[in-house]
Amino acid sequence: MRKIINISIFAIAGLAALLTILFGIGFNQDSTDKFSDTVQVKANNPQMLTDLVNATVETLPDFIYKYEESITARNAELKKEKLQCNIFYTFIFNLQEVNSQESFELFKSNFPQYSKSMFALANDKDNFINGFNKVKDYNDFQTYYKNLTENYEVIRQNYLTKANAIKAETSFLKQVSDINASISVTKKEFDLNELQKSIKGFKTQSTEFNITLNLTYLLFFVTFAAMILFLLWNVFINIKSNYALLAGIGVLVLLVIIGYFVSSSELSPIAIKLQETPNTVKWVGSGLFTFYCVFFGTIATIVITLIHTAIKKAK
Repeated sequence: MRKIINISIFAIAGLAALLTILFGIGFNQDSTDKFSDTVQVKANNPQMLTDLVNATVETLPDFIYKYEESITARNAELKKEKLQCNIFYTFIFNLQEVNSQESFELFKSNFPQYSKSMFALANDKDNFINGFNKVKDYNDFQTYYKNLTENYEVIRQNYLTKANAIKAETSFLKQVSDINASISVTKKEFDLNELQKSIKGFKTQSTEFNITLNLTYLLFFVTFAAMILFLLWNVFINIKSNYALLAGIGVLVLLVIIGYFVSSSELSPIAIKLQETPNTVKWVGSGLFTFYCVFFGTIATIVITLIHTAIKKAK
């Protein structure tokens, strides 16, 4: 029974790894960037891809004019959002100096004058001022600061998502502009055809990627569940001789909990690109924390065991 379970687990894990390797073979940095741009545009402005796939050499100038106007207008709006993000960030940064009841009272006494300059250009000026004025003491402030930081991360993620989308669209627009700038009509037709082929190819790869990713996740969780069930089965049929194992599981759970609370929820550029939430980032951090603790703990145990054995032999 044990051999069958072990073989099944390794077979499933091996299949998941093979799927990941096979999908990654066809990607270099350039194709990865293009794939990412296509995914971004498909998610945020699919009409642009449709128009580009249906474009001809004759309609390229109209395509360029249409999306240059659109991107310029959205960049102007994004610039305004960036200003609001910067105001929000500066306020949070300045609040970091509040670390006691005394410093809170000092900051609050200066807040009326501070808020006039700080929020002069803020769209949510009243919300910022009224929100802080409702904070009564340092204990309330800690909750207020935590909520404020979480709200900022959401706003920042939305801003960066829009910025990445515009960046991807600008990349496509540049490629089209370069094609249109060519003097040779034949070269224009050839380059446009190649770009359209790549877009259609990346659309197909996007679907394949989602299927592969979901299948890999499924295989991973099946493998993980099989390992846990086998472990529990083995523990309960030999419970008297597995106190150390149960203690180890308890320590592992404790490490996961500690890792969650010490991990940052700040969104990295990669997390924003993947549109992950702060909570997901914390769980990833918890997993990494647990892995490092177990890894270095194992190394330390091996080293200590070797030293202890060497000392014992020397005696």
